[in-house]
Amino acid sequence: MEEMMMSPSFDRTIKIEADVVVVGTGPGGATVGRELAKAGRRVAFVERGRHPERVGNSLSVLKYIDRAGLVFSKEGLNVVRALATGGSTLVYTATACRPPAWLKEKYGVDITYEVNEAEEELKVGTLPDELLGPANYRLMSSANDLGYEWEPFKKFIDPKRCLPGCSDCILGCKRGAKWTAADYVAEAVGRGAILLNRVMVREAIIEDGRAVGIRGRDASNTPVEVRAQRVIISAGGMGTPAILQRSTISEAGQGFFCDPLRMVYGVPRDKGIGTASAPQMSVGTYEHQAEDGFILSPIIEPKVLFPPSVGLRNPRYLPKWINYGSILGIMVKIRDDMGGRINLDGSFSKPLTHDDHLKLDKGTRIAERILEKAGCEVNDIFYSMDRGAHPGGTARIGFVVDKDLKTRIDNLYVCDASVIPEPWGLPPVLTCIGLGKRLARHLMN
Repeated sequence: MEEMMMSPSFDRTIKIEADVVVVGTGPGGATVGRELAKAGRRVAFVERGRHPERVGNSLSVLKYIDRAGLVFSKEGLNVVRALATGGSTLVYTATACRPPAWLKEKYGVDITYEVNEAEEELKVGTLPDELLGPANYRLMSSANDLGYEWEPFKKFIDPKRCLPGCSDCILGCKRGAKWTAADYVAEAVGRGAILLNRVMVREAIIEDGRAVGIRGRDASNTPVEVRAQRVIISAGGMGTPAILQRSTISEAGQGFFCDPLRMVYGVPRDKGIGTASAPQMSVGTYEHQAEDGFILSPIIEPKVLFPPSVGLRNPRYLPKWINYGSILGIMVKIRDDMGGRINLDGSFSKPLTHDDHLKLDKGTRIAERILEKAGCEVNDIFYSMDRGAHPGGTARIGFVVDKDLKTRIDNLYVCDASVIPEPWGLPPVLTCIGLGKRLARHLMN
């Protein structure tokens, strides 16, 4: 395969030539880049964040989270995302959800084949009993005793590499048991792709109405220019719209969803083994998702993030931290209304609506019942601050891109959660992988 050209020009600009440039290395971008590299295309990945060298503990993960997790909307909603090779899959819970039926029925985007292929490749499935953990079993049994329908969730986790009692998924798995998009990037690099880290992309280069590359600056403020026949923006629900706006697509970033969530915590009377003793979100229920717009699943925030999260909710909760190893936690995650805006400078507005608050509160009441059944006193139940997860819909199908994920500018595509056209309320990673595979096939054809 012909090697890509990479050299600093006389004006100190680093210039690269490739067949395809992919901005961002989350699940969508990593997948499309990997598929194209497998087909012999010259691929250049451009990633804003660092390449993770050490993962699996609370302190190291702060390097890879945008502003150490202290990112807030104008209204005060906290949104956490990772800036690193692999994107937010570095810190996700590795939960796999198939795409919504309306993606095919309403928008004509059928990724059934691609999702099936990904599930088989990555051996997606539920974890064996010995890895689910006693706390998850306790909460699942309590919920089912109350008449709810809890079950194990499908995961992107290799049980052979997973360690019983470990809950480091959201810190970055140091054993490699959890699949991340960085795995696909590494495979692409092994096939000749190049990876540029710590490059902040400003805009797509548009000439004669066609995208011909991207411009940005690296960590030393040196200009970087990648010229390519195809430009794919996969910088995530918050990063993609700002790049598109600077590339003359002003409609990007107008309204989005962010699946707001709240952790409901309880300290059981027997001070037994807590939620931090097993893979997060490995059991739970989707039964409330279709009608009520929320899901429930066990999660506890990492030890280093737990005090500020509960303390910002209510300072009186801070002493609960001493019982961290015994705390049972249930996440309430909702399907929110579209709204807000991503601004050109990366700041954003995201007001929660009246219905959003009703969903959070309804889910919280159910979570409280389950925690009481699991042995927690009412006075020992408390909450985290509300935050958003995996924002999307900022370059949605039918508004910013067509069903082939192409913008109105020739050769400029988008492939990440920002193209999902409606609020969904479920983890989007498997859907993004499917979209990446589909886009790669479209480009190769």
